[in-house]
Amino acid sequence: MPEKLRIGVIGCGTYGTHILKCLSVEARRDRIVLAAVADPDEKTRSGAAERFGLAAFESAEAMIANTSLDAVAIATPDHLHHEPITSALANGLHVMTEKPLDVRSQRAEQLVEQFREAGLVLYVDMHKRFDPAHIRLRQDIISGHLGRLHHAAIHMEDRIEVPKLWLKNWASLSSPSWFLGINFYDLIGWLTDLEPVEVWATGQKGVLHQAGLPDIWDSIQAHVRYENGFTAAYGFSWILPDCFPSIVNQGLRMIGSEGIAEIDSQDRGSFAAYGSQNRSAVSNPFSTLEYDHPLHGPVTEGYTFEAIRHFIDVVDAHRAGQDVEGRYPGGRSVIGCIRLAEAVDRSLHAGGVVVV
Repeated sequence: MPEKLRIGVIGCGTYGTHILKCLSVEARRDRIVLAAVADPDEKTRSGAAERFGLAAFESAEAMIANTSLDAVAIATPDHLHHEPITSALANGLHVMTEKPLDVRSQRAEQLVEQFREAGLVLYVDMHKRFDPAHIRLRQDIISGHLGRLHHAAIHMEDRIEVPKLWLKNWASLSSPSWFLGINFYDLIGWLTDLEPVEVWATGQKGVLHQAGLPDIWDSIQAHVRYENGFTAAYGFSWILPDCFPSIVNQGLRMIGSEGIAEIDSQDRGSFAAYGSQNRSAVSNPFSTLEYDHPLHGPVTEGYTFEAIRHFIDVVDAHRAGQDVEGRYPGGRSVIGCIRLAEAVDRSLHAGGVVVV
């Protein structure tokens, strides 16, 4: 039986910390060894190293060169995924990266092929595939309960703090389509098993410009036609006011010849308002739940953590000789959402319909 998986984390910001929380729980359960972290910001990496008791490095290359690892988890800004992925590949390491795999579909395709040839797992954290409501919807679609799929409406919107604070150093290199849309472009492809054919995108600017972030899209809408005539209307924005009770608002509605399905992906019935806080809160415990387990101490539950744990399961199965192809978010299944995001950009620039 292979030894415990040794993992290093690259990027210790908001989502890197999310990954570290999950992996630290799995390390306490003796499933893995959480070995090291890397981040170019000294304060960020030293804080993570102290909090989780890890060795810390300024770069992914330094961490990989000086630490015994089997895999890395990458949570750098979207446009900076490529370099640490290729470094991991060169050193024979399995990879879990946050979405998207790359911001260029051609490079993403090359990476998929290179990891396949090397016999390594290249896993993309498409955690919306792990939401129980989405899993149920996929089962219903496969079972034919919705009949022939006609159309869908999807929305995902963030509070304005996301581009202003979370992404303040690289919001100009992203957009609501890339940062938010990738999640649902992938999800709809996974749910329907249909390929997008053409897209017409529109967008608005102004709010972020006034907030000191010029020439960044506030909102983007994309009307996408898929094969077999199915259409999806996507709406993405990251300018919700600070008083909005959730960091994100999201959901989908799908119509077929035999039925309808609606999922409010955010409001799962959990509401709170406290005098010590300046806003009420609508939380999603199905997504992220942290608490003290009576036997295991601090634990992480919810589909965003389950997606991370699945990476461990996949690599363990792969190292034990099992065929894991097609059983995780990877391979060619994670390329379609990148192609669609690229097509949305082209449509915004052209001002009309473009082929995906």
